[in-house]
Amino acid sequence: MRLNVSIVEQPNVIDDHLLDIIGNEFKFSHEKGIPEWIKNSVDAYIRREPPVPDDEQYIVLNFRDTKSGEPATFECIDFCGMTSADIDKALKRWGDPKAASRGSSKRTFGGHGNGGKFYMRQMFERSHFITYRDNKLNIFGFSEKRKYGFARDFRDKICLPKEAVRLAGIDDMDLPAGMMEQILARKSGFTVVRGIRPDKIRGVVSVGRLCEKVRLCSAPR
Repeated sequence: MRLNVSIVEQPNVIDDHLLDIIGNEFKFSHEKGIPEWIKNSVDAYIRREPPVPDDEQYIVLNFRDTKSGEPATFECIDFCGMTSADIDKALKRWGDPKAASRGSSKRTFGGHGNGGKFYMRQMFERSHFITYRDNKLNIFGFSEKRKYGFARDFRDKICLPKEAVRLAGIDDMDLPAGMMEQILARKSGFTVVRGIRPDKIRGVVSVGRLCEKVRLCSAPR
Protein backbone atom coordinates (compact mmCIF):
# COMPACT_ATOMS: atom_id res chain seq x y z
CA MET A 1 0.00 0.00 0.00
CA ARG A 2 1.46 3.32 -1.08
CA LEU A 3 1.43 6.21 1.36
CA ASN A 4 -0.82 9.06 0.19
CA VAL A 5 1.30 12.15 0.82
CA SER A 6 -0.28 15.60 0.79
CA ILE A 7 2.21 18.45 1.05
CA VAL A 8 1.24 21.47 3.16
CA GLU A 9 2.65 24.27 1.03
CA GLN A 10 4.76 27.03 2.57
CA PRO A 11 6.35 30.19 1.15
CA ASN A 12 9.85 29.75 -0.27
CA VAL A 13 12.75 30.66 1.97
CA ILE A 14 15.41 32.58 0.02
CA ASP A 15 18.93 33.09 1.28
CA ASP A 16 20.44 36.52 0.67
CA HIS A 17 23.31 34.89 -1.22
CA LEU A 18 20.86 34.14 -4.03
CA LEU A 19 20.08 37.86 -4.23
CA ASP A 20 23.82 38.53 -4.46
CA ILE A 21 24.14 36.11 -7.36
CA ILE A 22 21.16 37.58 -9.21
CA GLY A 23 22.14 41.09 -8.18
CA ASN A 24 25.51 40.77 -9.89
CA GLU A 25 23.61 40.44 -13.14
CA PHE A 26 21.82 43.68 -12.28
CA LYS A 27 25.05 45.56 -11.51
CA PHE A 28 24.30 47.84 -14.39
CA SER A 29 25.44 51.37 -15.08
CA HIS A 30 23.63 54.37 -13.62
CA GLU A 31 22.21 55.30 -17.01
CA LYS A 32 20.40 51.95 -17.02
CA GLY A 33 19.40 52.11 -13.36
CA ILE A 34 17.90 55.60 -13.23
CA PRO A 35 15.23 54.74 -15.86
CA GLU A 36 14.13 51.91 -13.55
CA TRP A 37 13.39 54.50 -10.86
CA ILE A 38 11.59 56.73 -13.37
CA LYS A 39 9.53 53.78 -14.58
CA ASN A 40 8.48 53.00 -11.00
CA SER A 41 7.36 56.60 -10.50
CA VAL A 42 5.35 56.56 -13.73
CA ASP A 43 3.64 53.35 -12.59
CA ALA A 44 2.80 54.99 -9.26
CA TYR A 45 0.97 57.74 -11.15
CA ILE A 46 -0.80 55.18 -13.34
CA ARG A 47 -2.14 53.39 -10.25
CA ARG A 48 -3.47 56.59 -8.67
CA GLU A 49 -7.19 57.14 -8.22
CA PRO A 50 -8.44 59.42 -9.57
CA PRO A 51 -6.07 59.22 -12.57
CA VAL A 52 -3.35 61.85 -12.82
CA PRO A 53 -3.18 63.55 -16.26
CA ASP A 54 0.04 62.90 -18.15
CA ASP A 55 1.09 66.56 -18.02
CA GLU A 56 0.80 66.53 -14.21
CA GLN A 57 2.88 63.39 -13.63
CA TYR A 58 5.93 65.22 -12.31
CA ILE A 59 9.17 63.36 -11.63
CA VAL A 60 12.21 65.19 -10.28
CA LEU A 61 15.77 63.90 -10.56
CA ASN A 62 18.13 65.49 -8.03
CA PHE A 63 21.89 64.95 -7.85
CA ARG A 64 24.17 66.14 -5.05
CA ASP A 65 27.94 66.29 -5.36
CA THR A 66 30.34 65.27 -2.64
CA LYS A 67 30.87 68.37 -0.51
CA SER A 68 31.62 69.33 3.07
CA GLY A 69 32.29 65.72 3.91
CA GLU A 70 28.81 64.64 2.77
CA PRO A 71 28.59 61.80 0.25
CA ALA A 72 27.21 62.17 -3.25
CA THR A 73 23.53 61.22 -3.60
CA PHE A 74 21.09 60.47 -6.41
CA GLU A 75 17.38 61.10 -5.88
CA CYS A 76 14.21 60.41 -7.84
CA ILE A 77 11.10 62.18 -6.51
CA ASP A 78 7.45 61.74 -7.41
CA PHE A 79 4.30 63.07 -5.80
CA CYS A 80 2.25 59.96 -5.09
CA GLY A 81 3.44 58.36 -1.87
CA MET A 82 3.19 54.83 -0.48
CA THR A 83 1.80 53.26 2.65
CA SER A 84 3.51 50.60 4.75
CA ALA A 85 1.03 48.12 3.23
CA ASP A 86 2.28 49.04 -0.25
CA ILE A 87 5.82 48.38 0.92
CA ASP A 88 4.90 45.04 2.49
CA LYS A 89 2.93 43.85 -0.53
CA ALA A 90 5.24 45.04 -3.31
CA LEU A 91 8.63 46.47 -2.36
CA LYS A 92 9.52 43.61 -0.04
CA ARG A 93 8.75 41.00 -2.67
CA TRP A 94 11.29 39.82 -5.22
CA GLY A 95 10.25 38.43 -8.58
CA ASP A 96 6.52 39.07 -8.28
CA PRO A 97 5.05 39.45 -11.81
CA LYS A 98 2.24 41.57 -10.35
CA ALA A 99 4.50 43.88 -8.33
CA ALA A 100 4.16 46.86 -10.66
CA SER A 101 0.38 46.69 -11.02
CA ARG A 102 -0.24 45.88 -7.31
CA GLY A 103 -3.59 44.34 -8.04
CA SER A 104 -4.67 47.04 -10.47
CA SER A 105 -6.03 46.16 -13.91
CA LYS A 106 -4.25 49.17 -15.37
CA ARG A 107 -1.35 48.55 -17.74
CA THR A 108 1.94 49.55 -16.13
CA PHE A 109 5.49 49.79 -17.47
CA GLY A 110 7.11 47.72 -14.73
CA GLY A 111 7.29 43.95 -14.54
CA HIS A 112 8.58 41.99 -11.57
CA GLY A 113 9.66 45.09 -9.65
CA ASN A 114 13.27 43.91 -9.46
CA GLY A 115 15.17 46.50 -11.49
CA GLY A 116 14.73 49.55 -9.27
CA LYS A 117 15.41 47.58 -6.07
CA PHE A 118 18.48 45.85 -7.45
CA TYR A 119 19.79 49.21 -8.65
CA MET A 120 19.41 50.52 -5.09
CA ARG A 121 20.97 47.40 -3.59
CA GLN A 122 23.90 46.95 -5.96
CA MET A 123 24.97 50.43 -7.07
CA PHE A 124 24.97 52.46 -3.83
CA GLU A 125 26.63 52.10 -0.45
CA ARG A 126 23.16 52.43 1.07
CA SER A 127 19.78 53.59 -0.17
CA HIS A 128 16.19 54.09 0.93
CA PHE A 129 12.69 55.26 0.10
CA ILE A 130 11.25 58.17 2.06
CA THR A 131 7.54 58.13 1.37
CA TYR A 132 4.57 60.04 2.78
CA ARG A 133 0.89 59.30 2.36
CA ASP A 134 -2.22 59.56 4.52
CA ASN A 135 -0.33 61.58 7.16
CA LYS A 136 2.19 58.76 7.69
CA LEU A 137 5.89 58.79 6.88
CA ASN A 138 7.72 55.56 6.06
CA ILE A 139 11.42 55.03 5.40
CA PHE A 140 12.44 51.69 3.94
CA GLY A 141 15.68 50.71 2.28
CA PHE A 142 19.00 48.89 2.19
CA SER A 143 21.81 49.07 4.73
CA GLU A 144 25.54 48.90 3.98
CA LYS A 145 25.20 45.10 4.30
CA ARG A 146 22.53 45.07 1.56
CA LYS A 147 19.88 44.03 4.04
CA TYR A 148 16.54 45.75 3.70
CA GLY A 149 14.06 46.94 6.28
CA PHE A 150 12.24 49.92 7.77
CA ALA A 151 14.30 52.67 9.40
CA ARG A 152 14.03 52.68 13.18
CA ASP A 153 11.02 54.75 14.33
CA PHE A 154 9.97 55.41 10.72
CA ARG A 155 7.28 52.87 10.05
CA ASP A 156 3.93 54.66 9.87
CA LYS A 157 5.31 57.69 11.70
CA ILE A 158 2.40 60.08 12.02
CA CYS A 159 3.43 63.62 11.18
CA LEU A 160 2.20 66.80 9.56
CA PRO A 161 3.10 67.46 5.90
CA LYS A 162 5.43 70.30 6.92
CA GLU A 163 7.47 67.94 9.11
CA ALA A 164 7.41 65.23 6.44
CA VAL A 165 8.95 67.42 3.75
CA ARG A 166 11.56 68.64 6.23
CA LEU A 167 12.54 65.11 7.24
CA ALA A 168 12.71 64.12 3.57
CA GLY A 169 14.97 67.08 2.82
CA ILE A 170 12.76 68.52 0.09
CA ASP A 171 11.40 71.53 1.99
CA ASP A 172 13.86 73.92 0.34
CA MET A 173 13.87 72.35 -3.12
CA ASP A 174 12.57 74.05 -6.25
CA LEU A 175 9.69 71.65 -6.93
CA PRO A 176 7.26 71.83 -9.88
CA ALA A 177 4.76 74.65 -9.58
CA GLY A 178 2.08 73.99 -7.01
CA MET A 179 3.41 70.64 -5.78
CA MET A 180 4.62 71.83 -2.38
CA GLU A 181 1.26 73.53 -1.83
CA GLN A 182 -0.57 70.30 -2.67
CA ILE A 183 1.56 68.32 -0.22
CA LEU A 184 1.06 70.85 2.56
CA ALA A 185 -2.69 70.88 1.85
CA ARG A 186 -2.72 67.06 2.13
CA LYS A 187 -3.88 66.72 -1.48
CA SER A 188 -0.76 64.80 -2.49
CA GLY A 189 1.90 62.60 -0.97
CA PHE A 190 5.45 62.06 -2.17
CA THR A 191 8.20 59.49 -2.51
CA VAL A 192 11.93 60.22 -2.50
CA VAL A 193 14.15 57.37 -3.68
CA ARG A 194 17.65 58.17 -2.41
CA GLY A 195 20.90 56.40 -3.25
CA ILE A 196 23.95 57.37 -1.18
CA ARG A 197 27.55 57.04 -2.38
CA PRO A 198 26.80 55.89 -5.92
CA ASP A 199 29.22 53.36 -7.35
CA LYS A 200 31.90 54.77 -9.70
CA ILE A 201 31.01 58.38 -8.83
CA ARG A 202 33.69 60.42 -7.08
CA GLY A 203 33.51 64.14 -6.40
CA VAL A 204 31.45 66.08 -8.94
CA VAL A 205 28.47 64.38 -10.57
CA SER A 206 28.54 64.99 -14.34
CA VAL A 207 24.80 65.62 -14.49
CA GLY A 208 24.63 66.72 -18.14
CA ARG A 209 26.54 63.72 -19.44
CA LEU A 210 24.66 61.33 -17.16
CA CYS A 211 21.24 62.63 -18.23
CA GLU A 212 22.24 62.39 -21.88
CA LYS A 213 23.21 58.74 -21.34
CA VAL A 214 19.89 58.14 -19.58
CA ARG A 215 18.05 59.71 -22.55
CA LEU A 216 19.91 57.58 -25.08
CA CYS A 217 19.52 54.43 -22.99
CA SER A 218 15.78 55.04 -22.60
CA ALA A 219 15.12 55.91 -26.24
CA PRO A 220 12.97 53.43 -28.19
CA ARG A 221 14.99 51.00 -30.26
